[in-house]
Amino acid sequence: MPMIKVMGKASGKCVRILDCPTPIPKISLMAFLHSHSVRIASSCLGEGVCQKCMVNGDLVSCQISLEDFVALKEDVVVEYL
Repeated sequence: MPMIKVMGKASGKCVRILDCPTPIPKISLMAFLHSHSVRIASSCLGEGVCQKCMVNGDLVSCQISLEDFVALKEDVVVEYL
């Protein structure tokens, strides 16, 4: 089972480690994080307009699927955590 580590860039700390179910659900990374009580900033509610939900410097979390993110084999790095 894939695991996703959520890191805070500001704090330099691991915020959460989340188990990703298999098969991987067809949802966005942001929806997955929200379902595990990891709040990602967004004023457009995941429509990809505001781009406040950036993670890892340049990924818009509401626009990347959980499956595609898991394939990157990266931690989620949130600027303000």
